[in-house]
Amino acid sequence: MPPTRRQYLARAAGVGSGVAAGVSAGCLGDTSPAGPRFTLRIGSKGFDEQRILGYLAYHSLRDLERVRLVDRIGRGDTQTNWAAVRDGTIDLYWEYTGTVWGRLPPVRDERIMDPRAVYERAAADARDQGVEMAPPADFSNEYVLVTDAAWSRDTGVETIGDLLAYASAAESAVPVAVNGAFYHRRDGWPGLFDHYDADPAARASLSGDALTVTSIGLTYELLASGDATVANGFASDPQLDRDGIVTLDDDGGYFLPYNPAPTAHAPTVDAHPAVFTALEPVVDALSEPAMRRLNRRVFVDGELPSAVAESFLSAEVR
Repeated sequence: MPPTRRQYLARAAGVGSGVAAGVSAGCLGDTSPAGPRFTLRIGSKGFDEQRILGYLAYHSLRDLERVRLVDRIGRGDTQTNWAAVRDGTIDLYWEYTGTVWGRLPPVRDERIMDPRAVYERAAADARDQGVEMAPPADFSNEYVLVTDAAWSRDTGVETIGDLLAYASAAESAVPVAVNGAFYHRRDGWPGLFDHYDADPAARASLSGDALTVTSIGLTYELLASGDATVANGFASDPQLDRDGIVTLDDDGGYFLPYNPAPTAHAPTVDAHPAVFTALEPVVDALSEPAMRRLNRRVFVDGELPSAVAESFLSAEVR
């Protein structure tokens, strides 16, 4: 997984020992006790995990002196938030390394499976556009394919390669449920067949009437009800902690790492480098199990993202 924030701090955020000293004194580039306040606009995309990450940043940065925070959390999609942070309409949100590498300009087709390498190259592309990416958290919300554990044991299907081989030889179709975005994205369902060089029989067995395209989250319910044998999701989904679900190993290296990183308008970080420094403990505290628990509290238990973020900071960070 990616190295810690501390290992990349000086290079990625332009923060040296002088900044650390400034932070310990409550300084954000203005050493006068009565220095002017400055505004930080914190954004995020609209889904639960992004809202949680947005509020983790919002509540953490609230502790800095002379900062005025503006809540823009939950507004817009990937392109909207990226354009906003690039242009300075918002100052910070969390973006995923794989998204920057494979979906945002200049859109790289090269598949890199090492999380550190994906971060470094994505951060370089971002920097060329006036955007700074801090080193990412130690979890990825990359796409996954999952199946029923009993079916996996009975068939011996443990990897995506196994699934395609089984589908190629199967006498009947294999029911699959995928969400709409995964079905349409070039790095989603269609590209998977090409990447794994699936034969026509495997493609047919996993397509047509066997394929259900539905909403995010409902794929797991179709799997649980027996209406699907294979479903897609994300590696940080809380549903993956359920008994009876197994994740198929991506033995062909198709799904890119998607590690979330604080992503900021470069002039904001240049003027106030301690913004990234203040988020270092949050980044270090976020693991895959931790993010699944946070997602569960919002998606399953119905808690508010802001309250979940605040309680996590109080219990795990501060």
